[in-house]
Amino acid sequence: MKFTVRNQAKIANKYVRFAKWKIRKLSGKFNNLIYSEIYIKKESAVPAVYLATVKLGVPGHDIVLSSKSDNLKKLWSDLSFKIKRQLRKHASKRKK
Repeated sequence: MKFTVRNQAKIANKYVRFAKWKIRKLSGKFNNLIYSEIYIKKESAVPAVYLATVKLGVPGHDIVLSSKSDNLKKLWSDLSFKIKRQLRKHASKRKK
């Protein structure tokens, strides 16, 4: 699987690695991810609000998810929950 990360917010590398780890873990479970692109942007300086958009390449239409938060841990937690839910939906549609 191919990863692309666009870190325009210049967040710490540990958060980027954490996001990759979460997506890699989910791709092992669902086995239908071709690629993923992560875009991270800072929307405001004080308080720092981050916007993360994840594009998942799956057979058929791509899945695009986004989340906004001032806490990076909460942001990745929300996104991982959304990714898991969408991959589960996609897998159930493919079985039909």
